[in-house]
Amino acid sequence: MTRLEREFVPGTQYDAERLPFAKRLEELLPGECIWPINSGGPYLFCAAKTKGKYCPHHKARLLQKKGGHEDG
Repeated sequence: MTRLEREFVPGTQYDAERLPFAKRLEELLPGECIWPINSGGPYLFCAAKTKGKYCPHHKARLLQKKGGHEDG
């Protein structure tokens, strides 16, 4: 189990905490997390600072969905 998996926060709680900082797709800047955090329009995205497409929390969630394997 990786550090990210040990520190995993259930999506609804983490995403709720990110909501005040969320941005619409057209407002996102390079280096901000592109994970959608709501289920209705307008769609809002996490926008946490990152070096890739997703912040560490959402990257861990993605890896869990994929069964723990990262492509590339």
